[in-house]
Amino acid sequence: MKLLKAKFYNPGNKVEIKQEPYIDNIKFNIFKFSNIDKPPDKDIVYISCFSEFGCEILGVLYSIDIIKKQNPNKYFIVLGWYGREYLYKHLVDEFWELKPELMWLREYARAFHNVSKNIKILEKNIANYSKIITTKNMGNYYIYSNCKNCKHTWSTITKSDQCPKCNSNFLNKSIYSDVSYYKKIATKIPSPSSHVMNDAKLLLKNNPVGIFARNRQCYGRNLPSEFYIKLIENLKNLGYNPIWLGEEQSTLKCPVDYIVDFSRDPRSRNLEYTLAIIKQLEFTIQFWTASSRLSAIMEVPYILFESPDQIWGAGQEGYRLNLTTTGNKKLVISHYLNVLNNQNEAIELVNQAIDELKNDNFKEIFGLLDTNDASLYLKNINDSRIGNKNDNNSTTNITESC
Repeated sequence: MKLLKAKFYNPGNKVEIKQEPYIDNIKFNIFKFSNIDKPPDKDIVYISCFSEFGCEILGVLYSIDIIKKQNPNKYFIVLGWYGREYLYKHLVDEFWELKPELMWLREYARAFHNVSKNIKILEKNIANYSKIITTKNMGNYYIYSNCKNCKHTWSTITKSDQCPKCNSNFLNKSIYSDVSYYKKIATKIPSPSSHVMNDAKLLLKNNPVGIFARNRQCYGRNLPSEFYIKLIENLKNLGYNPIWLGEEQSTLKCPVDYIVDFSRDPRSRNLEYTLAIIKQLEFTIQFWTASSRLSAIMEVPYILFESPDQIWGAGQEGYRLNLTTTGNKKLVISHYLNVLNNQNEAIELVNQAIDELKNDNFKEIFGLLDTNDASLYLKNINDSRIGNKNDNNSTTNITESC
């Protein structure tokens, strides 16, 4: 088997990514949504959506609509991951779904780009006969502004009302630099049908809550089964009935057999079913993963454990959460290793988050951080990038790591 040498490293654990097998022929399942006949290649725009899920959702809400406006009267085809057709049926003419046996390519996905050489070859081949918006191109809308007057383009993720070259205010602003504007014009994902909602309801008990358990190779930050057993038992003791959610390829197998593991249910390949379940939950809970997007787009409350750097530092997760969330959320700002090494304290933070969420306190909880994080991040608690809904609640005390 031919190998494509990959000199890339997982950002989380710095382990070199294993050599990528060459795929001679990438195959797709094709979903056609429109009644329009497929036109000649010159009139087709392909959109490559092989990014991480958190950024893929941003593309659905924002980027694809921008691309369509920039390419009027074209026929649009999205190339994407297995099980995603529900995200695109209201947006484009066709969706080409990667075959499930090739979903290992997800481990080469990053935020708004992909380090897979197979994907790059695919995009390059399509560019030989038609227009293609690559996965990386999709990310440019979020960090680059351009001037309509002098055509200057520059990188900015903060508010920018003037072109730095000609001082014109006639701009296409980057999405991150004007979150409040773009949120008003987001393309909403349709709610699941009543038929699917009724089917999904049969899987749920009283006071249902959803758990997403990350199990990706890239970045690490996967909590072990023993933690989730504690979490499930804790939620049961609080009177909740958990259901296990997620995509099989990137989700830990449920460690207990007394709750429903929907991540292994054949219906989970249809994202509409997962959304229908979420729509009927009290809240979802997740740790260092973008599965919170699913709750956000269904306007269901969620609890998310995330690192301070991702929210306020070099990471962009704060912006992404703001752009996707219009309902209630509860962030627990913690370091992964501190949670991993102090699991009982982490469960206590879960309980605190649940209690405050129930009492409409949406302020961030700071817990299991390092000592030097306190002054650095406490001053950022009202940072507009995360879109606080209630600025009148007091922030809880920071709990340092043990």
